[in-house]
Amino acid sequence: MPPTPLCLPTDADLLVLPSPAFDAPPPRIRHRDRITEDALRAMEGTWSMGRFAERRVSVLRLRDVWVAWEGLVFDRDGALYRDTVTQHSPAEVAEAQDAVLAAVAGGKQTAGQGTTDRDGPVVLCKKRGVGNYGHWMMEMLPRAHLVHSHRPDLEARFLVADAADPLRAVMAESLTLLGIDPSRIVAADGAPRRVAELLVVRGLSEHGVYMSPLVMDCADALSRKVEARAAMMPTARTLFVTRQAAGFRRLVDEDTLLMRAQEAGIVPVEPAQLPLPDQVALFKGASGIAGVMGAALTNIAFAAPGTPVTALAPAGMPDTFFWFIATLRGLDYTEIRCAPAGPVRGNMPWDTDLALDPEDAAGLFGATFATGQTP
Repeated sequence: MPPTPLCLPTDADLLVLPSPAFDAPPPRIRHRDRITEDALRAMEGTWSMGRFAERRVSVLRLRDVWVAWEGLVFDRDGALYRDTVTQHSPAEVAEAQDAVLAAVAGGKQTAGQGTTDRDGPVVLCKKRGVGNYGHWMMEMLPRAHLVHSHRPDLEARFLVADAADPLRAVMAESLTLLGIDPSRIVAADGAPRRVAELLVVRGLSEHGVYMSPLVMDCADALSRKVEARAAMMPTARTLFVTRQAAGFRRLVDEDTLLMRAQEAGIVPVEPAQLPLPDQVALFKGASGIAGVMGAALTNIAFAAPGTPVTALAPAGMPDTFFWFIATLRGLDYTEIRCAPAGPVRGNMPWDTDLALDPEDAAGLFGATFATGQTP
């Protein structure tokens, strides 16, 4: 029987920061009536908060622990620290714990398992969703920035997922832009890894429920690094973020819509095709942004306060992630909930194509939106 789950210790803080309170009015939504009952139930509690009170963000030091799967942490005997579960299913937690218990019992001496990493403190920068650009930029990378910027004296290293390209390149580039030397990046797969000194950042985000204003310190730091590049980019352009390469969650007849966008002076972009500094610079100089909800839309975090942003959302997709980003950045944010069209093409039930109503398309791709005004 697995050991009883543990809570993270309350006396292990290396750093405590106040996370400021902030107002969060509900999003402006077109076709709210289309939102499915399950999706609405998942979002309404967060949307209705109105104001998030001041909280604390802390960095805890854990000694002699195991890290497995997507950031699950266990003590030396294989007991799970329940606070490190982030959207993992019970089956995933059980599988990870079985692997850790086997490593503990077997005393394996393969690199990254029985051998303990004793080369100094390591910051946990892994959580559920390691293969997603948005999760990396807004939930994992900010952990690295917080420790690196507030406690450089620790000379910490940073435990990240061993992701595939192109995300691997983005992870390395973003850490380098923050001033973190590549030699301090520890990339690991999901196998159990024993660490002598692990630093765990708590309170920066809870996916779907909370995002700290301190997260934007990381986005601002990246933005400052591309000042010169941003100055060279054409400015005051309205962007339409496409999902051509993804192959799902696209708009019905998207090619025609993109032609209309270009005729209206709107620039179709697929951010994943650009180096990270170019992505930051492009969104930083945008006069308006629209696109289907997806990882690439995370780049609204680099837009100037007040920029109009329109997120085209599947009717059944329960998501507050982009609303949080827009709220913290001070963007003029609107969601258009779209009806599904055709079969499911991705991993989730809302990963169909989306039907955009003619009047909504006219609002997005007409002269009004092309000048940067809210549709």
